[in-house]
Amino acid sequence: MSFEWLWRFAARAPGARDGAALNLDALVPDVEKLGAGEPSPVAAESGIRRRRRDSVEAELSAKLLGAHLANRHQISYPLTLDFRSLAVDQADCLVDVVSATLAADGESPPARTGRAEERLRRVGADDAMVERLRKGRGAATSLAELVGQARAQDIAAHAYAVALLTAETRSPVSSLFLAYLAARLGLTQQVIGSLNRRFRG
Repeated sequence: MSFEWLWRFAARAPGARDGAALNLDALVPDVEKLGAGEPSPVAAESGIRRRRRDSVEAELSAKLLGAHLANRHQISYPLTLDFRSLAVDQADCLVDVVSATLAADGESPPARTGRAEERLRRVGADDAMVERLRKGRGAATSLAELVGQARAQDIAAHAYAVALLTAETRSPVSSLFLAYLAARLGLTQQVIGSLNRRFRG
């Protein structure tokens, strides 16, 4: 059987001839042109992911910094308000400050006194201290005397904190009284900011 027809068909068929290499340039992308021109899809996708990650990290960093700055007063002046750790004279002075605070904007309704008693109990006040508050001894004592006692016993910050804890801070008169009390106690703005964040009722 003759294969002459097969050789003639192969000669007419398209493709590389004997001794001729395939045109690889036509089959494979121009790598040099690809590197020098537009980035590959893989590189472009990697760049997008990197930019998204950087954006997320920047946003999280900004939020953490903002939280730290907002909370810096709270962590800058640690103060524990616990009547159980105070001497009797110190506790009496603080209870009298509460009485003066409640009386600052006029008569103290029973409901206000009851809220103040509840808040004092939460920080360790006992029955004797609550009874002293009910008698309102601090309301009959001059503010100058109370401030002098607090400063002499080194509880000026405690006095302002307990006033914040029990005052009706939505009352304009109470707010003015608290500002005046802080000034008379000689507290710095840093301490005032810290205590306001932690104890304002």
